[in-house]
Amino acid sequence: MSAATYGTEDVNATIASRGTSLQRPFQIFFISGDFLLVLLSYLAAGILYREFMGSPADQEVSIGAGLIVGVAFVTIAFFQGVYNSHRLLNGIWQARKVVFAWMLALTILAVAAFLLKSTANLSRGTTILFAVTGLASLGAHRAAWRIGLASSFAKGHFIDRRVVLLSLKSLDFTSNRFKDLRKNGFDVVRHFVVNAAQDEAALDLEIMNVIRQSRTTNAQEFLLAIDWNELPMLQRLSQHLRMVPQPIRLLPDFPIADLVSRPFLPVSGSVAIEIQRPPLTVFERVQKRCLDIGLASFALLMLAPLMITAAILVKLDTPGPVIFRQSRRGFNGKPFQIWKFRSMIVTENGATLTQATKQDKRVTRVGRFLRKTSIDELPQLWNVLRGEMSLVGPRPHALAHDNYYDQVISKYVYRHHMKPGLTGWAQVNGFRGETPTIDLMEKRVEYDVWYVSNWGIWLDIRIIFRTAVALMYQEAY
Repeated sequence: MSAATYGTEDVNATIASRGTSLQRPFQIFFISGDFLLVLLSYLAAGILYREFMGSPADQEVSIGAGLIVGVAFVTIAFFQGVYNSHRLLNGIWQARKVVFAWMLALTILAVAAFLLKSTANLSRGTTILFAVTGLASLGAHRAAWRIGLASSFAKGHFIDRRVVLLSLKSLDFTSNRFKDLRKNGFDVVRHFVVNAAQDEAALDLEIMNVIRQSRTTNAQEFLLAIDWNELPMLQRLSQHLRMVPQPIRLLPDFPIADLVSRPFLPVSGSVAIEIQRPPLTVFERVQKRCLDIGLASFALLMLAPLMITAAILVKLDTPGPVIFRQSRRGFNGKPFQIWKFRSMIVTENGATLTQATKQDKRVTRVGRFLRKTSIDELPQLWNVLRGEMSLVGPRPHALAHDNYYDQVISKYVYRHHMKPGLTGWAQVNGFRGETPTIDLMEKRVEYDVWYVSNWGIWLDIRIIFRTAVALMYQEAY
């Protein structure tokens, strides 16, 4: 057996003791901040509504309504784990929980007003304004704390989980599997590499030695870093570690993590794990369609001057149509005509197509700028409104490319389980533009398949925001 200390143990012990002493006051301070922000948001909403609408506001009712929502919100958020320090850097998780707690708190206010027969005294305008300002305040509060907790000082003082890590081989702590451990509150004080190629008696002795050394670290948890091909050892290690009172958690590699993250169906005393999710439900399709119609309509309205300018420049630059239409496959392989601003001197749409390259001579002067900034894709907002595409989904390829990749990439056809999109999970992860090799296309397909299998409305919103950032530094041809 070999034992490796993750960092300097004396320093870690000092940091952990500080973190333990600061965690409770920190939580109280954070909860107090949320509560005060809710009260101030309600008072501000009442004052603003009174000033702009000329409506009198009852100060006592205002404070009472704010108190109800404030108490309800912090209580719900506390039991949802929102105030756990290791959760504060997880922005997407925080957003989901805060929105849920906020909506539930407002619902409690409505029910309380109905039961107390005070709905007539509750200003609808103030309440609507409060719903917006309160949520914005809570979001800003978390954004400020996230910036503060990202500092090295905060990371050293708010670590709240001292863990011992066990593995069957040496580990690369710079990999994605481990890089977020400390950021999310895991302080790995010791790392033990257990020799799996030994008999039962020797393994028992080694585990006892690991437990004895771990007790000197005051570890709160044990983490088992087990890969897919090491699963038989997981049960053996779990049985031996039952003698310790601390929780034992699995830190899986990607195949295990992907499997355990999937939905499962109880079947008597066993379970059936979902390998391929069914098509989107009616409710999920309604959510996605509402997001598509709302944002696409707004974008077309706001970007109309830019699109008109682009159309004029395309027409003046080279002869040919302004809009280029090309056959693509959509949901369930159904063909449709995708719209783009023409950026090349050719309009290929046959059985053989050549992807654009960095110095492609077919690209016009205006077209090169349009492609680099993705302005050439804006007419696809019309495809979205027509229901042929979605704002987010696997990017559609020309029919010639579909026919080719269908034969060489086994999961390629799985992309057609959802409408194609203007942007997608692959694009915001760096796979945008030319795919000159099969390996690059396989990687893009891997991201597309993951998106189809893990779709959620919050994932679409996240991808839309990341697309706006990605357009600033990713280059397409």
